[in-house]
Amino acid sequence: MSEFIWKDKEIETFGDLASAVVSCKTREEAQEFMAVYRAIDGENADGNVGYLAGYYDRETAQKIWDWFGTEHPIFGATYPEVN
Repeated sequence: MSEFIWKDKEIETFGDLASAVVSCKTREEAQEFMAVYRAIDGENADGNVGYLAGYYDRETAQKIWDWFGTEHPIFGATYPEVN
């Protein structure tokens, strides 16, 4: 990945990416983030953001998928049921 700076912080790790994603406070900010990220990392950007949403609770994951226009690469935009 090329150098990715968001809000004066370099995004180098998956943890950095997760922190940047959850720091977005509006849908517009999330879309701006994705425009920058897609320009840097192409189609991997959507898969990465969609995937990391799965690490959060259902509500946060759905917000990430909705705001960032992504989905989980395996489960899509649905939160899997765990029994």
